[in-house]
Amino acid sequence: MAGQSLPPLKALRVFEAAARLRSFTAAADELSITHSAVSQQIRILEEYVGQPLFAREARGVALLPCAQAYFPEVQASLERIAAATAKLKSPAHGGVLRVCATPSLTMKWLIPRLSTFQVQHPGIDVQLSTQARPFLDRGGDPGADVLIRHGFMAQSDLACVHCLDDFHLPVASPRFIERNRLAAPADCLGHPLLKISGGMDHWPRWFALAKVDVPAQLPGPVFDHQFLCMQAAMNDLGIALAPWSLLEDDIRADRLRPLFAQPHLPNAGIHALYRQDGPAAVPAQLFIAWLCAQPPGLPHLG
Repeated sequence: MAGQSLPPLKALRVFEAAARLRSFTAAADELSITHSAVSQQIRILEEYVGQPLFAREARGVALLPCAQAYFPEVQASLERIAAATAKLKSPAHGGVLRVCATPSLTMKWLIPRLSTFQVQHPGIDVQLSTQARPFLDRGGDPGADVLIRHGFMAQSDLACVHCLDDFHLPVASPRFIERNRLAAPADCLGHPLLKISGGMDHWPRWFALAKVDVPAQLPGPVFDHQFLCMQAAMNDLGIALAPWSLLEDDIRADRLRPLFAQPHLPNAGIHALYRQDGPAAVPAQLFIAWLCAQPPGLPHLG
C-alpha cells in the first residue's frame, strides 16, 4: 500500500512549521506543543529518512542542503491536503462565484480583504472581473453573479444590498503637504485638483460644504479611473478627492494623508447587486453577508 511508504504525518507537520519559521520554539508556539515535542518529532523524521535535516544555529535552525528541496514538496502536499479537506467539509456552499467590481474597488478595497472570505468559505472559488459587461442577462452568459459598485443599482428580478457607508475626503502625498501651504480648504484652489471623469461634480460639492466659492473651471487633470487619480496624488501631482473605502490602506501606509478633518463629502456607499435564485444564489448570499460584515474603518480625523 502507498500509505506504508509515507513518513509519519505528525512529524511532517512539525517539520514544515520548523522549516518555515526557522525555529523549533516558534514551531512549538504555532502548533501549541512543547519544544521537546518538536525536537522529538524532528528526530523521528530524521530517523525515518536516515539523515539529519536541520543545523542548529544561535538564533534558531536552518535546513541542511539535503532538506531544502524536501521542504517545499512537504509544504505543498500539506496545503493540498488542507484545501481538499476544507472542500470536503463544505460541499453545499462550494462552487464558482463570479464577482464584478470597478477596477478601483477591486484593487484598493476588495483584493486586500478577500483572503478573510476565503478562510471562512474555502469551498467557494471567487473569480474577479473588472469588465463592464451586461450583468445577469437571462438570455445569455450572465457575466457575473455579484456586481459591486458605489451607488444603488436598480434592475428587475435582482436584489441590491447596501453593504458599506462611505464618503469622499481630500488627500495628498506627505511630500506634497510638506511643500505646500494647505491650512484651510480654500488653500486647495491654488494647487492642481485631481478629478475623475465620472465625478466632475465632486470637487464643487466638497467646496460648497466647506463654504468656499470656486471658479467655473477648477485647475487640474482628469483621469478615467479613481485609482489613477489616487496614484497621481501619491506621485505629488496634486490633491485627490477620493472615497475613504479606497484610501484606508494608503493612509495607514502613509502614502497619502487627509488634509482636513472636515468636511466629508457623503457618497452613496458600496452596494452589491445579485440574483436571489439559481446555482450561485447561496455563494452570492454568503459573499454579500461577508461584505456587509466588513468593519467601516472610519478615520479618527477630529
